[in-house]
Amino acid sequence: MKPIKKKKELIILKKLNWNLIVKDLLEGLFLSQQELAKFCKVSQQVVSFWKNGHRNPGIFAKQILLKLSQKKNINLSKYETDSERDLVLNYFKKNKGKEFIRMLNLYNKMSKISKIKFLKYVNNLLRLQP
Repeated sequence: MKPIKKKKELIILKKLNWNLIVKDLLEGLFLSQQELAKFCKVSQQVVSFWKNGHRNPGIFAKQILLKLSQKKNINLSKYETDSERDLVLNYFKKNKGKEFIRMLNLYNKMSKISKIKFLKYVNNLLRLQP
């Protein structure tokens, strides 16, 4: 297996949501965490950390996970992260409906230009949704 060398490839690898990739590989290939750990030459606990989003795989493990993803014909573009979107989603998950009302109140206080920028951003997020 060729090592990942290009800076651009490293940036792309950092922008992937590895815990979702690991979850989908475990389910899609019917692997246990222990079996995936053997492939990646790590412990089962490390795979658990990846799966639960506590840690990201190292370069060697990422190469193996990418190879397994290709084997399963997984489109990695759906795993690309958007840090701004993720912050908003996590915020709403934690605070539920009361924060939606708060956001609407904040939106009403925005200038017209800020509202337009905000709506363009939301529109872009909606286009990325599967």
